[in-house]
Amino acid sequence: MAVDVAISGFIREEAAYRIGQEPNPSLRGSAYAKGPQTNTVRGNPVSEATYAAFTGQDVTNPASWVLPPAQFQKEDFNNDERWNLMATRAEVDFNLKFNENWTGFVKVRGYYTADIIDEYGKPNNFKTNMTGLNGDCGNRLEVCDRNYMIDLPAAYLDYNNGPLWVRVGNQQIAWGEALFFRVADVANGLDLRRHSFLDYASEEYADERTPSPAIRMSYNLTQQWEVETFLQMFQPTIHPRSGSPYAFINSPYQIRDDIGFDDYEDFVNGGIRFNGQFDQLGLQFFMVSRHNPDPVYRWGAGGQTALDPAFGMINGQVFSEQVFRASGLPGSPVPEGGGTYGSADWMGGAALGGLDGVEALNVLGRDFPFIGGFLTNIAGVSAMLDPSGQGMLPNADIANGIWATNVQEALPVFDMFFSILGDLDADIISSYPAENVFGAGGNYIFYAEPDTLLDQLVVRFEATYTPDRKWTNNVARDPLTQNEWITALAFEKYHRFSQNYPATFFSLQWMHKTASDFVGRPLSTIGGTVTKRATGKPKGWLGDGWDGFSFAFQQPTPDLKWRYDFSVLYDIFGGYLIQPAVRYKPSAAWTVETYATWMYAKNTESVFAPIEWTDEVGMRVGYQF
Repeated sequence: MAVDVAISGFIREEAAYRIGQEPNPSLRGSAYAKGPQTNTVRGNPVSEATYAAFTGQDVTNPASWVLPPAQFQKEDFNNDERWNLMATRAEVDFNLKFNENWTGFVKVRGYYTADIIDEYGKPNNFKTNMTGLNGDCGNRLEVCDRNYMIDLPAAYLDYNNGPLWVRVGNQQIAWGEALFFRVADVANGLDLRRHSFLDYASEEYADERTPSPAIRMSYNLTQQWEVETFLQMFQPTIHPRSGSPYAFINSPYQIRDDIGFDDYEDFVNGGIRFNGQFDQLGLQFFMVSRHNPDPVYRWGAGGQTALDPAFGMINGQVFSEQVFRASGLPGSPVPEGGGTYGSADWMGGAALGGLDGVEALNVLGRDFPFIGGFLTNIAGVSAMLDPSGQGMLPNADIANGIWATNVQEALPVFDMFFSILGDLDADIISSYPAENVFGAGGNYIFYAEPDTLLDQLVVRFEATYTPDRKWTNNVARDPLTQNEWITALAFEKYHRFSQNYPATFFSLQWMHKTASDFVGRPLSTIGGTVTKRATGKPKGWLGDGWDGFSFAFQQPTPDLKWRYDFSVLYDIFGGYLIQPAVRYKPSAAWTVETYATWMYAKNTESVFAPIEWTDEVGMRVGYQF
């Protein structure tokens, strides 16, 4: 049997240079803290006496006490590297035709990134120890090392026979059509290891969407209605690796995808969709039963046995069974000084990650008996040493797993930990809870007088409802559970302002989420600061929930050598992303693209707070063949 094969592809150099003043806070060993930070154990007679008691000193003789330093000296691991990205990408496409019914497609992608940062040594950009041909990568059809990956984002066969279409193999499934916003696009997660999601905004998530083996088919029921269904092996979202240039998880915390993925590797997601077309009106109704690819994080046991003898057993647990490790000691992957150090460091990192730093302390006590016993001992010992009898945790409800109720109580307790142990690091483990997503959408094309703004205006609407969706709950074992609605309304149009220029493409979109924000942080735990616990979403906006708006346009020149792009994403909580871009194509083979990305976050309620530092100028130079 003869097979027609068409081969094409490209090789491209990609670079991004930071133009903002602040470096990535998740690479410094601390989200906020650097230099001297106040130790709140000091200056408070009760907390000082409690420290003396916990360190075996004579509590009746304050003059003899050896107290911790009044300030934590937080080392800044930032080396002020300016290059965020310096990479080479190559992709080769194989289009296969076997006969009139059978075709195939294979895409081979190779990506290499140079070592452009050196905060804790050479960064690991790609290895996740989840899956792959050698078991240490992020995708089943992938080989990788810390600075390169080679994978097959597409490798499938297509069968067409009248009303029936079937696709079998490794593939992406893209159901959504919104720019920036993912509403109906629920089949696949995102792989953010290359350039996070900060490349060309107009490309949406084509490079980031994670493929996996699937069977997908559609059948035309009538001239108006089509049914489509799929079964696909579970493949999770992969966040940038800790210590890599675009990391947004604080560097002392190791993402243990390898542990989390093991429990879900053999699961299969499935979905069904009905599409209808009636003249200018298009409709879709769908349901997807899946394990959510976006990870829900919980603390893992630290496993640092070196300190077990020093602490003995508390509440039936030894030190290595609780979450933290003393950085720099045997059993810790983080160098001394590279861990979280002090209450300001803890609260700042929690706020940037969309966590309630105070409630996270109670979570540690509930989930790890060793820490719970330690907190209970602090409450009891400090109450005995306090003439008023209140102690450091006067409002504790220990029977219900509540030790600290406000930031004033939590800060000296955290600083007690750090005064005794030094700086700390830990593991966080991912899980991917099951959920059912129900959705619907529609689009309508308006026709009016030619060359008017309403002529051929496309209006799109998408909505999903997910009952009992799960989110990270201050890194607790038990996730936060809530029903969620997500909706998006989009207006799109090609409009020709001049007969001498090609049409300009415009897109204006609005997204509303009832329980989480754009990046998936639950609204109930955002808004904290170094000195304030999370307060949840601000009131008085467009109802309860998160709202975002995007606007984009593209304008090519008459000779099609140049194209000008502009994209804006606005967060109603106070933040924005602006990206102008220029594309130059002097010939069919060569393409030069440059863009600038600016971000602003008013406070930690904004979705841009963890990545506000990523003001950058990027360039891509590609050769097609």
